[in-house]
Amino acid sequence: MAWLGLFTLMIFYWCLFTAVVTGRRSWAWLCILCLPVLIMAGGYEKGMQINGLIVLLCGFMFVVCQSSLKDILLWNQKKRRYHWVLLGFLWFICFLFLFYCVVELQISGYLWDFQGWNMQRRNSFRITITTLPFVWLSYYYAEMFYNSIDRLWRKKSELILIACNFFISNARGTDKGIDTGYFLDGVNNGVNYHFRMTKGTYLMLQKEKALRLQVQKGLLGGLYVLENPCPENMKKTLKRDRRVAKIGIVLFFVLFIMGVLFFFFPQILFFW
Repeated sequence: MAWLGLFTLMIFYWCLFTAVVTGRRSWAWLCILCLPVLIMAGGYEKGMQINGLIVLLCGFMFVVCQSSLKDILLWNQKKRRYHWVLLGFLWFICFLFLFYCVVELQISGYLWDFQGWNMQRRNSFRITITTLPFVWLSYYYAEMFYNSIDRLWRKKSELILIACNFFISNARGTDKGIDTGYFLDGVNNGVNYHFRMTKGTYLMLQKEKALRLQVQKGLLGGLYVLENPCPENMKKTLKRDRRVAKIGIVLFFVLFIMGVLFFFFPQILFFW
C-alpha cells in the first residue's frame, strides 16, 4: 500500500505541476481522482480494509480523462456537437463514481463521516446537501469523458488562419483570475475560428499574424492541434522551459523524499 501511495502522490504532483505550467486547469481536476487512493494509503492502519474497486475505478477514470487532454496544444470545442442524452448519461456515471468513493471512504473510516453513514439514524437532508457539490464536480469529468469519445476517431486536415489575434481572458473579460485562459481568433474563408491554447503555445505564437495548422477533427466535431505550427519559435520559450524544468525537478525530489518518509517511515516524520 505504501508503494501505491507513493506512486499516486507522484501522479498527483505531475498533474498539478502540468496545470500550473500549461495554464489548463483541467489537469488540476485529475488531482482529485488521486485523492481517494492517497487517503486510503495515508490513513491505512492494521486491520483496516483496502477497497480495491476504488483503486481500479480511480485508475480507469484517470486514464480516460487524461486521454482527453494529452498532447493538445490548441483546441476548439465550440464546433463540437452536443448529444445531451450521452452527456447526461456520462454525467450520471461520473456522479456515481464520486459518490461511491466518498461514501465508502466514510464507512471504512478513512474519511470523516460528515454525511453520517455510520450513524444509526441517518439525516436525508444532511446527505442531500453534502452531495450537491459532487453533482457539480462530476460535470467536469463528464465533459472530459465526452472529449475522450470525440478523440476516438480524428480526421486530419489543414487550416490556414489569417488576421490572427492572441489574447488572455477569463469569464469576466479580464486578463487575470483563477479561470484565465489563452485564446486565438483567426479567419479562414470568411469564417472565424476560436481556439483555446496552453500557456506555452501562447508564448510561442503570440506574434504570428498567420498560421498553417494541422488540425484533427474529432468524431463529434471538435478541432484539435497536436503539432506546433511554428517549431522554430520554440527557442523563444527555451529560457522559460529550462527554468520550469529545474523547478519541477527540485520540487519532485523534495516531494518524493517527503512521500518516502510519510508512507514508509512515518515514525521518523512524525517524531520530527
